[in-house]
Parts: sequence; structure tokens; C-alpha cells
Amino acid sequence: MIDNREENAIRRVMRNKVLSGYRGSWGDWFYGGNEIKALEKEWSEYFGVKHAIACNSATSGLWCALGAVGIKRNNQLLPYGDDEVIVTPYSMTCSASLPLLFGATPVFADIEPDYYCLDPKSIARKITYYTKAILVVDLFGMPYDAEAINALAKKHNLYVIEDAAQAIGAKYRGKYAGTLGDIGVYSLNVLKHIQCGEGGIVVTDNDDLAMKVRLLMNHAEAVNNDLNNSDYIGLVGMNLRMTEMQAAVAREQLKKLPDIFDKYQEMAKDFEIPIRDGCTSAYYKFASMNMLDNPNPEIYNTKSHYIKPIYKMPLFRSLGYGQNLCPVCEDVESKIKLAWVKEAI
Repeated sequence: MIDNREENAIRRVMRNKVLSGYRGSWGDWFYGGNEIKALEKEWSEYFGVKHAIACNSATSGLWCALGAVGIKRNNQLLPYGDDEVIVTPYSMTCSASLPLLFGATPVFADIEPDYYCLDPKSIARKITYYTKAILVVDLFGMPYDAEAINALAKKHNLYVIEDAAQAIGAKYRGKYAGTLGDIGVYSLNVLKHIQCGEGGIVVTDNDDLAMKVRLLMNHAEAVNNDLNNSDYIGLVGMNLRMTEMQAAVAREQLKKLPDIFDKYQEMAKDFEIPIRDGCTSAYYKFASMNMLDNPNPEIYNTKSHYIKPIYKMPLFRSLGYGQNLCPVCEDVESKIKLAWVKEAI
């Protein structure tokens, strides 16, 4: 849903002649320009979270989240080993591959047979001495089982990183998806319910995690040279910043989210989609193993699969991952059917 409001927002940025207000050094400019600051304030207020940090993609946001919680390769002698991150086999590949960039080990747990998110029982079997975090995905817009998985994380002193790229606007017992774990990430990619072409938002209530995310997405080592703060030594950042034009568009898109979300709720009545108790789904895709026919070919596209289990992809095969790790995931993929709207709402 793009109209003259987004066009006017871009014109506003052009009139101001500031396309990016960021600098890779300490000072007020470390936090970006006026559009970025306004977007982050509006986002945090809308989703009821203390910190919202804009970046150039949800993939970048997940990378920052992993870095912020301290995922790393350990260079010490045994019994120390590399950190492990429990991941899903059923999602966009970066949800599982990003720990590799930190020298950590992705560990695949199986998924639920009905909601397709990570199964808490499978997670429990995968936790080891080396586990540092659980990276959950709110697949197809359905929030993960926050009560069970957060309890596991608390018991074992683990971080929960929530990939809510597909679940913007969904809720779990009255709380927004993306705000259910220690740190959450939304996508503003062109294919999502609201978008600014490319972009992401990281959210957290934790002050320390928020600062680390900001540093990681904006030249951490250069900024910390000015800060001279020993708490942040060792963070190596990149330029993962959002532009002022993207932020201006995202601000207008956020205003439209309630209407867009409601329209997806109405369309979901055309399908038989299982819903977790106490949840609403964003319905990024209408996903069901009971879908017989396309209810309205003029409105929806359909297909009979989503994605092969990630551990079957060439990268993970080359790393020696077994090819029958998650039987529920494989069964779901053999039976699932997806539908999605042909034209953006």
C-alpha cells in the first residue's frame, strides 16, 4: 500500500537535503538523522518496547543481535568449545546460517507439526553446555511458543533472539511478536506487509543489548575509540545503516499497519489455518496442510511447498550436517500448501 503519502515523505527528505544523518563516530549524529530518530521513537511506542533500532535489513538486524548477545568462536583450550545457537530448519536460510559468521555452530531443532515454529521439546533435547542462544522464527506470521521456549531459556541461562520478519503486527497473549524474547528483528523488505524497499528494525528492552546493536550497525570499533568504554571493546561493526528516505517511507507505512493487518485477518477466513491459543497471526503466507484448492485464483497464488530443510542445502551439506535431522520438518514440507496475495494490499 504505497500512495502519495510516501511520495510526500520522500519529498520532505529531499527538501531537507539530508539523505543520511549518520556518522561513524561518537556524538548526536551517531544516532542518525531526524527521520531515523522519529521512526525509532514511533516504532518503540507502537510496539511497546524500550528500544527500536533501524538498520538496512532484517538480515543485518539478526547479525547485530547475535553479535550483541556475544555469540563467538572460543579460542581457548578444551573443555571450551565454540558457541552453539539452536536454529530452525524451516525458514529463510539466514535464520540458520548467520551464526557461522561468528564462528559459532548452528544446531537444528525440529518444528511443530501444526504451527511450524520451533518445537520446545526438540529444543530441550538439543541444549548442551555450549548452547548460548535460541534463534526462533515466527514462521508465516505465527508467534513462537514464547511461554515454553522462554522458560527453557531462563532455566539454561540462554538468550532468545526472535526473528519476527514475517510476523509484524501479530500478537502472543496481547504482546507483539518481536518483543517476546530478549531481542527481536522485523523486516521492511519489499515483500513484507509494510516496507521501505529494504530495511529492518531491531527491538529490545535491554539497554546494553540496544547499545551493542547500535555499535555493531555503525562502525563499533571507530565509535568506541571515541567512547573509550571497556564494556564494548572487541565489537567489530559494519555500516548497516538505514537512509533518511527509507525511514521516511517506513514512518508512513507504519501508520497503515493496522488497516493492512486487519485485511489479512479477513482474508484468512478463506483458509483453514491453525492458530496457537492466545495468538493472532500476521499471515505472511496462508500455510496449511489441509488446503484443497485455491479459494479464489483471482486473488491468491498458491504452491505446494515452501523451502527444503535448510540442513539439506549445499552449504550445510558441505559442513557435514546429516540429511535426516528433523523428521517433522521433512513431513511438513512434503505436505504443506501455501497461498499468498497476488497484489500488495
